[in-house]
Amino acid sequence: MKLKYIIVTAIIVLGVLITSCEYDNYDAPSYVFSGQLKCDGENFPFDASKSLLRVYQKGYGKVDGSGIGIRIDENGRYQQLFFNTEYKMTLINRSLPFELPDFEPLGTGMGFDSLTYNFTSNVTKDFEVRPYYKLKNMKAELKNGNIEATFNIEKMTNTVKTVPPIVKTRIWLSTSSLVNSNIRCTRVNDVEYVDDTTLKISIPLSEYRRKEIFPNNFRTYAFYRVAIELEGMNEYFLFSDIQKIENLPVD
Repeated sequence: MKLKYIIVTAIIVLGVLITSCEYDNYDAPSYVFSGQLKCDGENFPFDASKSLLRVYQKGYGKVDGSGIGIRIDENGRYQQLFFNTEYKMTLINRSLPFELPDFEPLGTGMGFDSLTYNFTSNVTKDFEVRPYYKLKNMKAELKNGNIEATFNIEKMTNTVKTVPPIVKTRIWLSTSSLVNSNIRCTRVNDVEYVDDTTLKISIPLSEYRRKEIFPNNFRTYAFYRVAIELEGMNEYFLFSDIQKIENLPVD
């Protein structure tokens, strides 16, 4: 009886090991999907803390309901590994301050149409972005203990939807060149934008020195970024590129 128990146990363990090996022996994802968000031939600045492109895979007896997010960096670049299978790519179902012509909107609250990719080799694909506004001529200086950024706005005319009004300006400061909306050193201002108006936003230098945000921060420089918030779009903003201000006092 004891021998029979040992044999049965051994068979069960062997079966588990074989099954585990079968799962472990699947090929790793090996095809690279990469590219860049572009606007009029230039790199489109993006908020790297946010999701934009999502990919869905069907197969293996289930439907992938949540999808895979493709990370996009602050300069609009993306790169992701995929298996040799079919995927559906679309945009996150959120109100966005820009349009991507590759993804047709399906209707209010219904999301966007999808593109089909069957990866059998590496794929490079740039997506054209049509923002409702462009941020231009950004600069910053230290005034009365505040870092003040100024910039101009260009209202775009090539979008399908009506351009929403600007309701807020925002600024972020960081000790590194990775600046996105997750940075805690930030300020927000309400604004009523009129065409050709120069927008301003400031943040106290003392906020940049707060040890709760950046411990032991005695840097004489800061990386900064500004953005505008459009009416009805309080999650996704239009960002500037990342710049650096130097010669900041330590005391």
